[in-house]
Amino acid sequence: MPCIRYRTAISAHTEGDPLPPGVTEQELLTHLNACPDCTRWSKRLRALREATDDLLRRRRSGAPPKPV
Repeated sequence: MPCIRYRTAISAHTEGDPLPPGVTEQELLTHLNACPDCTRWSKRLRALREATDDLLRRRRSGAPPKPV
């Protein structure tokens, strides 16, 4: 299966959404263990999600943004 299908699954998993049809949690983990590009992509996506969530929390609380 091409990486784009797994990256869609990674995105869904990161957002807490269901995996796309035809991709199981086990298949996704197997692919991530075998594909360094998708593993790197997954880590970057999680970091972006965490930074975005942090920024939104800070904005709601009135706290100044963290320096980059």
